[in-house]
Amino acid sequence: MRSSGGRPRTLYLLQVGVCAGGAALLAVLSPDIPWARFPEILFFIGLGVLAFRLRVRYAGNYVGFEAAAIVPAILLLRSPGAAMLVCASSDAIAKLLGKNRRWTLPNAFDLAQLSIAYAAAALFADALHPAGSGAVAVGALAVAVLLVFFLVNTGLVFAYLDLTGLVARRQLPEIGLFQFVALAVLAPIVVLEVLIYPAYGPAGSLLAFFPVVLASFVMRNLSSMERRVEEISRRNRELDAMRDISLSFSGSARVDRYERVFTALARLAPMDAMAIVEWTGTGDELAVHVSEGARAGRDEVVAWARRNRLDERAPDRGAGSCESSVGDARELRLAPQAPYQVRLALSTFEMHSGLLVLESASSEIHAPESLASLRVLADHIALVLQDRAIRAQIQDLSERNRERAETLDRILEISNDLKRKPTLDDLFQSIAGAVAGSLGYERVVLCLYDREKGVFTPRAHFGMDETWDALRRESVPAEEVTRHWNDKNRVSRSFHVRERPRGDSGPLRLAGSDRVLADEAWSAGELLWVPLYSEDRLLGYLQVDEPRGGRRPTAETIRAIEIFANQAVAAIESARSYNEAREQSIRDSLTGAYNHRHFQEVLQREIGRAERVGRPLTVLMLDIDDFKSINDRFGHPVGDAVLQGIVAEIRGEVRGDMDLLARYGGDEFALVLPETPASEAVLVAERVRRRIDERLFRMPESGQVLRATVSIGLATYPEDAPEKRDLVEKADAALYRAKHGGKNAVVATSEPGPGQLPLLPH
Repeated sequence: MRSSGGRPRTLYLLQVGVCAGGAALLAVLSPDIPWARFPEILFFIGLGVLAFRLRVRYAGNYVGFEAAAIVPAILLLRSPGAAMLVCASSDAIAKLLGKNRRWTLPNAFDLAQLSIAYAAAALFADALHPAGSGAVAVGALAVAVLLVFFLVNTGLVFAYLDLTGLVARRQLPEIGLFQFVALAVLAPIVVLEVLIYPAYGPAGSLLAFFPVVLASFVMRNLSSMERRVEEISRRNRELDAMRDISLSFSGSARVDRYERVFTALARLAPMDAMAIVEWTGTGDELAVHVSEGARAGRDEVVAWARRNRLDERAPDRGAGSCESSVGDARELRLAPQAPYQVRLALSTFEMHSGLLVLESASSEIHAPESLASLRVLADHIALVLQDRAIRAQIQDLSERNRERAETLDRILEISNDLKRKPTLDDLFQSIAGAVAGSLGYERVVLCLYDREKGVFTPRAHFGMDETWDALRRESVPAEEVTRHWNDKNRVSRSFHVRERPRGDSGPLRLAGSDRVLADEAWSAGELLWVPLYSEDRLLGYLQVDEPRGGRRPTAETIRAIEIFANQAVAAIESARSYNEAREQSIRDSLTGAYNHRHFQEVLQREIGRAERVGRPLTVLMLDIDDFKSINDRFGHPVGDAVLQGIVAEIRGEVRGDMDLLARYGGDEFALVLPETPASEAVLVAERVRRRIDERLFRMPESGQVLRATVSIGLATYPEDAPEKRDLVEKADAALYRAKHGGKNAVVATSEPGPGQLPLLPH
């Protein structure tokens, strides 16, 4: 155990003062020493050494037998100086003969306070000795000397014990009573020694002293048994505490868990404040738990641990795993009123889990037995923490394997689901939603690559509702994205940018949060791209942001996204092929307009939608005026070119994402205008008519210029007809009227209202 020095200032002053007083008193009384009786002085010194060596610890108290040697010296030598010399010399020799031969200030204090107490008793005896010399008087004087010694010695000892906190104040009377009884037992032996000595000399005194030796051996045996019982009791307390600690980590709530640990530790030694500091293993985070008696808060403990870099210190399983300090030497003070501190590393050979800090008002916490028990408990806590960490790792691995299996199953389900998406837009939206829902991202954007323009165009998203309308209209130059696709940012077949250059808000400027995260957390400046390739042809990419849980994706998670991306590419290619085939089946091969069958399907669907939303719908029927004469005069190739040109002009005046243009048959076309009343439809029809009328068709060989006109009839749902068939017939009838009214005109089925033109001739 390493111990950082420091003791309460008052205690230090008491120890130094008593040592100095003892030395001064010895110097004052030394002239009184009868050196002519030096052999007798040596005898009593030897007897005193034997008595000091017979000292034994019993029932929690030290029982000293030195009074059986020193009090006879006081009464027989009749010299306070000689008595003090015998006490100091015999005690010093006995200490030097012991196991711990180092001379320390507490040892010097112990010697000095005994010497002072016996010197006071000797001065008292010297003052009363002439009063009488009979057996009764000698016995009374011996008892009086022992009583004076008891009072002086007990006062000094009590002051020392109170300042050191070795025992609680409530135990001091019990200790005093124990010492008084011990001296009372020694009193007859002391009287016997004094009475025998004049007649039989040292031999008689040794014979009278012999019961002390027997008593010492008996008490040593009893003390040994007591220590064994205490050791067994301590081991039982350790086992009970270890059991409680194990149970607290296996079943208790997090807060209650550490309170139970603190309660278990308090059974081994008196504790006033405790703290456990754990290295959590996630970045530089520390978990701190303090007991109710601690004055220091969690923040103060964390600051102390970081300041000393305790989580970076390699644990020493030897002496360095336990440190102690007293008073002002404590850098961290959990409880100012508890000066004795012990710090124990919570470490095993495989793992360093944290630190245990204990403080007590009693120095018993620094006793070897207490430290041994605390070390055992600290090792057990370290094992429990290690076991918990291993279990957490196993659970995490199991959870990751489960999530991996679920992800792969989800990828398979999504891949099958993608095959059923009817349109590319539905497919793209399903891909974005699947990445967010199954692979754990709050924001996803799917962009397609336009090879001709060299740009990426956003086509689907998840989590971008607020900015999507603006985002979908913003094509991003391919170079702005692909410049980040380099080896520095490569992870598997994807690209992870951890920090965007200053001033660069990112290709799509995904709206990230401004939260501050730890080193391994996903920050607002990060982006992850997963390119979509079909063989060597770039189709686009998936861009993901804000992973759930705020942690950066592992390489395993990225590979899962890539597996899904491969499935998405196959689905996109399949859907494109399907859409191309479907477009060919519903479009007129010459003009690119939709065919008659698709017109009928869409019109029926739009009438149903118009009925649900309560909005009008208008159908326009267009016929090229005198188209047969164009074919007869200029040939069918020219007629085909005229058809294609007229379709191009019509598309220039209609809404590409809502209105439907179809070739109804021959030179006749149909337009479906959803959510368009008759008044607006007439204006659209007039713009179409005028635009075609103003176009000049130039024949490729002769360069001759040709003009063409159209007649248009229109009918509106539900004013003109509530059914599809009737609506088309009404529009066709209006077209018939436009033809017979002079051609190159627009005719509406309904009666004209304010500002409505039923017939707009050329």
